[in-house]
Parts: sequence; C-alpha cells; structure tokens
Amino acid sequence: MKRLLKEMETYAAANAIPILRTAEVELLRRITASAAPRRVLEIGTAIGYSALLLASRLGRGGTITTIECDAERVQLAKTYIGRSPYAVVIDVIHGDGTTLAEELDGPWDFVFLDGPKGQYVRQLRLLLPKLSPQAIVVADNIRYHDMVYMEGVLPHKHRTAVLRLREYMELISDERCFQSVVFENGDGLTVSRWKG
Repeated sequence: MKRLLKEMETYAAANAIPILRTAEVELLRRITASAAPRRVLEIGTAIGYSALLLASRLGRGGTITTIECDAERVQLAKTYIGRSPYAVVIDVIHGDGTTLAEELDGPWDFVFLDGPKGQYVRQLRLLLPKLSPQAIVVADNIRYHDMVYMEGVLPHKHRTAVLRLREYMELISDERCFQSVVFENGDGLTVSRWKG
C-alpha cells in the first residue's frame, strides 16, 4: 500500500494534481481512525489518494462513495483503487458533487469535502439532513491561499469562491449545529462534528 501511495504522490506532483500534503495526511488518518466511520462520502476524488487513506481507517463493514467530475481523473482513480486492497469498499462515481450530494441517500457518518471550494456551503446544506448523529465533516483548502481571511478588495477571479467559503465557515461555526476546529497548516482544514 505504501508503494502505491508513493506512486500516486509522484504522479500527482508531475501532473499538477492537488492531493493532500503530508501534515494533512496524518491529520486525516487520525481523525478517521478516531471516528471509525461506516459510511463515508468524499466530494473531489482527484486520483483516489485521499479515498485510499480514508479506506484504511474505516469502521468494520465500512464503505466509501467518492465523487469526481473529471472523467480522466475518474479513470485514474479507478485504476489506482483497483490495485489496492480497498477496491471492494470504494465506489468511484463520475458526476457533479453538488448534484449527487442532493441525490445520494444518507446517512453519512463522515464527509470529506475536497472538490470546488465555492460549492462547500451548498453541498453541506444539502447533506445536513443526511448526516448521522455526531457525523464528522472535514473540508480541505479552507484558507484558499489565505484569501478567506483577507481584508479589503478580493481578486475578482476568486471573489465568489472566497465569499462562499466564508459562508461555509459561518455555518460550521454555529455552535448550535457544529463543534468545529480549524487547522491552519497547509491551506487549512476544518473538522466539524455535527450535533444533529
């Protein structure tokens, strides 16, 4: 498994495909291991790297549904996952994460948001009624190159994504609904426990 993950890291670096950085890998492993989820939803498969990390910490009988909108990446993910011992527990779906967040049935014990950053808040709102009690929601790249915390005029190109990420941060900061922690390492990662 280590060899496969290393191969994926090399491929991702050579082809400018964003995957989790080392500090985030360890954090995700710890969070997943402590939660031991049985039903995981990942939005933003890329090449399947984080799905494999999540699979290695699933609870007994656990499964992962992972969604990717890029057809070429879906095929790469299926190939890599097919070479792993977790192929039987990971379902890779080609499609739009927001549409599928609405269509797929819950409950979800663990959600990992790592797709289009401007869609996090919409996806989470769609998933709220499908979260199991005490579900964990993790969102990557929450700082968005430090623009989420930037004051003043935002670069036009990133304005919508940044404003929506700020909305996401407001939603997970509502202590009536979530208990959340922000990890500032890398490009930021949030871990939120659903109180529903």
